[in-house]
Amino acid sequence: MLIEPVALSDFFLSFFSAAMILLCAVIYSALYAWGKIQSRSVFILGAWVAYAALLVFVGVFSMVNHFNGYWLLLSLSMALGYAFMPHLIWRLCVATHLDEPEHSHQPGGHHD
Repeated sequence: MLIEPVALSDFFLSFFSAAMILLCAVIYSALYAWGKIQSRSVFILGAWVAYAALLVFVGVFSMVNHFNGYWLLLSLSMALGYAFMPHLIWRLCVATHLDEPEHSHQPGGHHD
């Protein structure tokens, strides 16, 4: 017997919420990085709004797909991971580029 985890009528909602999770994650990371680069808190605020939308879509996705137990824990872990990754990636980028001068290339287009 074939088990149908998502009703056919909910398939579009499941697909749409999964796509929106990815889109919100991209917007969140891009706005966070741009806010750090430009030192403007309005972009950081926009990043957190995108993250809030991501949480809503994770909730919709989990509900439509009837997640419980380990799957619900995995879904929540994913959402928590999305919260911290842009911060950790930013720290990594800053740490690896601390000793570089602002314009590290030589005239004439030649690099060391």
